[in-house]
Amino acid sequence: MTTQMLMSARRISASLIVAMLVLAGATGCTPVIKAVTGLTVDADGQPFAVLSWCADRPPGTVILLAEKRSVSPSPSGTAASQSWPSWPGRRYAVPRAATSPTEVRLEGFPPDPAPDPDEAFRMYGVADDNSFTSHAVSFRFAEVADLRPGSILITEVVDNLDEQRAVSMEEFASLAEDEC
Repeated sequence: MTTQMLMSARRISASLIVAMLVLAGATGCTPVIKAVTGLTVDADGQPFAVLSWCADRPPGTVILLAEKRSVSPSPSGTAASQSWPSWPGRRYAVPRAATSPTEVRLEGFPPDPAPDPDEAFRMYGVADDNSFTSHAVSFRFAEVADLRPGSILITEVVDNLDEQRAVSMEEFASLAEDEC
C-alpha cells in the first residue's frame, strides 16, 4: 500500500513539474509590445508601414500578411472574399538608424493580380531578436485607396474588439509612449 501511495505521489509531482515547465515556457517566449504599426500612403497613393516605438532601438522587420481570418475591423462588417489565392506575405527591413516614428515603403504591395477589395491584411513590426513586437494594424485592400496622405490607419482594441481609426502623425507618435 505504501509503495502505491509513493508511486502515486511521484506521478502527481512529475505532472505538476511538467505543467509548471510548460506554463513557464509558454509565457517566457511571448515578446512584449513596445511599438505601434499603422498604414499610410504618399501623395501618389503608394502604401507605407508606419512604426512608432518606445524601445531603445527600432523594430527590425515589418511583416505584412494576408489575413487568414476573414474579418477585418471594417465598419461594413463584410467578410473577406475567399476567391483570391493566398498571398504568402512579405517582410520589409526597417533601417537600423531609423528614428521613431518612421515610414517603410511596402515594395511589391499591392500584389499582382490585385486582390479583391474586401481581402483583409495584417501588418506588424518585430525586433530582429523577437524581444519586442508592435500592435498590428488590420485593413482591407479597399481601405488603402481610401487613405489620405498624412493620415495613419491604426487598429485599436476597444472593449475586446478591434476598431480602426485614422490618426495624425503626431498622435501616432504618442501612441508608442503609452506602451512603455
